[in-house]
Amino acid sequence: MKDRILRIMEHEGISPSKFAEEIGIQRSAMSHIISGRNNPSLDVLTKIMQRFTYVDTDWLLFGKGSMVKNGITKIEEPNLFRENEINPPIVQVEPEYRKHTELSKPEITTKNTGIEQIKYEERSSKNVSKIMIFYSDNTFETFTPEKNKKE
Repeated sequence: MKDRILRIMEHEGISPSKFAEEIGIQRSAMSHIISGRNNPSLDVLTKIMQRFTYVDTDWLLFGKGSMVKNGITKIEEPNLFRENEINPPIVQVEPEYRKHTELSKPEITTKNTGIEQIKYEERSSKNVSKIMIFYSDNTFETFTPEKNKKE
């Protein structure tokens, strides 16, 4: 049966993943059928018969007869992009006139920008006069910078 399903795919010119999408099953299920791991379920066979109506049921199930029912060739489904009596081309009889409004140029206004002056105030410098280090044993040390010692 897997060979007959492969033959339908060949006849349609589609890949196994596209075939699975067409009949509405998961790609993994289709892969298991093609590899021979699983046989197709009744649900899968029913979906094949519903989607590909030209396939003869006896041929699909038992391998008897020909693939195509009563000499029917592949039935083409309506194509969105094909123009035929189902989808006639839309012809516009009158040209469409649209009202156009011209864009006006925006007015450019300039602002008088004043010059801002930034004043930098110097702060009095601070000098380190003493550093004290306290230890966990309740002792401490005092350090005095060299330049402060001279003063």
